[in-house]
Amino acid sequence: MALGLVYMMLVRMLGWLALLARSDTAKDAEILTLRHEGAVLRRTSPQPALTPHSPRSTAQCSAR
Repeated sequence: MALGLVYMMLVRMLGWLALLARSDTAKDAEILTLRHEGAVLRRTSPQPALTPHSPRSTAQCSAR
């Protein structure tokens, strides 16, 4: 248990150090890649249809 906690802390700290060592260009490239990935996922996964009895439509009506 304690060894797992130490391992997780070490991994996080090394991850933060890796972020500090990156150049701004690499960070910008990663941001652009993640934005593109998000856009592709939004296009490929359809929005759920709201039916009169769905919890989402009920919540929207009660919020008005």
